[in-house]
Amino acid sequence: MGDPVHLAPTDSSNLEVALLEPERALVLRIPPVPAPGPFDFTWAFILQPKSNDTTRLVVRERYAYRQWWARFLVETVEVASFVMSLRMLHGITSRAEGLI
Repeated sequence: MGDPVHLAPTDSSNLEVALLEPERALVLRIPPVPAPGPFDFTWAFILQPKSNDTTRLVVRERYAYRQWWARFLVETVEVASFVMSLRMLHGITSRAEGLI
């Protein structure tokens, strides 16, 4: 746990691994150092096996606000985050189904 995860090759603001259960779950979070920000953030990727030999990928973002104004900051980027997550999930689906 604690290993850095970069969202892009040139990304200097990394996340870190908060939980890793092979073939089941990966949870990333904002590192608490050098200083905690106005909110905590986790990004969870959960694999759920289905009865028909398929697997469902569930992706969740969670925020815990440390400052009263942090909610407004997060709400301004939620739409962009939603669109980016949809594009990411479509890309994962295409790769998993061998379309790319």
